[in-house]
Amino acid sequence: MISRLVPSGPAKTVLLALCAASASTHAQEFTFYGAITSDYVYRGVSNSDDHGALQLGIDVNTDSGLYGGVWASTTDITNGNRNRSREVDYYLGYVHYFDNDWSASLSINRYSYPGSDGNVDYDYTELTAIIGIHERLWFEVDYTDSVFGHDQPAYNLAALASWPLTASLTLTAGVGHFDVSEIADNAYSYWQIGVSRPLAWTTVDFRYHDTNNVPAQISLSELADPRIALTISAAF
Repeated sequence: MISRLVPSGPAKTVLLALCAASASTHAQEFTFYGAITSDYVYRGVSNSDDHGALQLGIDVNTDSGLYGGVWASTTDITNGNRNRSREVDYYLGYVHYFDNDWSASLSINRYSYPGSDGNVDYDYTELTAIIGIHERLWFEVDYTDSVFGHDQPAYNLAALASWPLTASLTLTAGVGHFDVSEIADNAYSYWQIGVSRPLAWTTVDFRYHDTNNVPAQISLSELADPRIALTISAAF
């Protein structure tokens, strides 16, 4: 399967689609995976303060279409005297294939930050709907009623496309729009493009990320600047 770790950390939004797209191809399969990335980028913003991150996860996919898993990463997210040094996410979903070309999935995703400093609860739950086409193109819609310690809703729209360039080299590109206007003055957009290829028992991913107009309630502006991330991942 294609894990949440590709590309770069991941930008977890659309990558749940990649998990779901593979869920019906194996009967009750457990997959363990890990990665080292030079920068953990989430919706265009560095969640590791421009530093590296270690990431681990486990997925289970069933022939009924149900899938779920746990994903964890080191982080370095600071807001005043409040710091989040790790993230643990849980997800449960269902994918249905209409034929060999179309798929649709729904999932519930819990983002948690255990051991966070301060008295702000950053944990939140997000609902995700995904449409996949030919396992090459994915469209995603996300909704949460409380994000990053703010009891206000937020919405995310994203798309990801994948093209094989050679037998071993794949190009992926994605765009997204994160509407946090209920807690900030504006929404913002983000995009990424990169290539990945297998190397021995790992996959190497090299990716460019950028954003526009990220509000201060989401991130410091310097953590949303253009950036390159290199990720080496493996699945077992």
